[in-house]
Amino acid sequence: MKKIKRNKDWVQDYFFLIVPRPLKDELLSSWLMRMSIEYKRNLSEFISLFIWHEGNAISRTDIDFLYNEKLFNHLTQKSHLLKKEIFSLSLHSEEGHLFLCDENSLYPPLQIRKLKDKRTHNGLMYCPKCLAEDKISYFRKKWRYNFYNACPKHKVFLTDKCWGCYNKISLSKIKHEKELCFCYNCERDLRETVSLPIESNYEYGLKAIEWFERGLTRGYFVINKKKVKSVFVFESITYLRFLLDRKEKLNFKKFPLIEEYKNICKKLDRYNSKKTLFIKKEFILTSMVYYIFQNYPKILVDFSKDNHLTHRDFIHGFKDISFWYKSMIDELIPMKNKIGREISESEVLGATKYLKNQGKVVNQISVAEIVGCPFSIHKGFVKIYKKLHNK
Repeated sequence: MKKIKRNKDWVQDYFFLIVPRPLKDELLSSWLMRMSIEYKRNLSEFISLFIWHEGNAISRTDIDFLYNEKLFNHLTQKSHLLKKEIFSLSLHSEEGHLFLCDENSLYPPLQIRKLKDKRTHNGLMYCPKCLAEDKISYFRKKWRYNFYNACPKHKVFLTDKCWGCYNKISLSKIKHEKELCFCYNCERDLRETVSLPIESNYEYGLKAIEWFERGLTRGYFVINKKKVKSVFVFESITYLRFLLDRKEKLNFKKFPLIEEYKNICKKLDRYNSKKTLFIKKEFILTSMVYYIFQNYPKILVDFSKDNHLTHRDFIHGFKDISFWYKSMIDELIPMKNKIGREISESEVLGATKYLKNQGKVVNQISVAEIVGCPFSIHKGFVKIYKKLHNK
């Protein structure tokens, strides 16, 4: 008997019978998972049976960041929703405002929090109090933003775990037929998670989150009485946070949370705290960038001087630097002349004799210190020193 070959794309011929309305700021994975529960399926099965036969492969990716025109077209056609409604659920809808990247990129930029990162968070972050207030529980896009580590409304830190079984939050692993607010592993109600409150001395960080969120919504920030596109500011956050994260060596005396930051760094060096401390640290680093822009340009210049940072430190190693960021650094942090002033042979001889008379060590570093120039990159000095001391 001849076997009938089944068309793999048969699922595309059917429409959704149950289509929950997307909620404000909802993630694509959250909306799809709510629909999956209505159909009594897990996410992988639901996608394979009702959307696309490659559901298993798609559900293993970061579906919130996945840019796939074919998938968006399928969802639009089968749900009878507008394509812009579907696209608004994707993190790619913030491209041009929060980040810039290649549409084919598989990994989110630094402005978006990764779902799988052993060094930091291992799960989808959430605010238990927000979930508790929802008529229909869902997960927000802003909980994926790197600057969003706490909830300004409820004044609590976000968390990324079920505090019953300590498993990370992963919507794609849900197999129960309850709401999204139940842990996929132990089915504990995430709305009952004890939130870590933000103490009064940490509230400066909440102002930072509100400022960044407001700028993202408007599409621009006002810095030093000038409008700056939001994407340029968010790109600069990734560079400045890296430079600010100097642990105990950081010299940032006027920043209101400097002591809290240094204490957290000391504790993180000693033990692992289930990532609660790391969330606090990220929260404070974001606050530092906010502090710089609220007191721009003075604080940025002072930070550079107090921590002995050069123009190269602010630029070197960073890819695809925006014109605005580079122009800002060029204006405020002048490049040092590597060649420097002209140095004569008599200066180097005089410095050498002085060191010998004082009974001090004579080498390239000590002589350069007396002459007053970089010992390794001043070409004129290096050439003269080698000529005199290699005879």
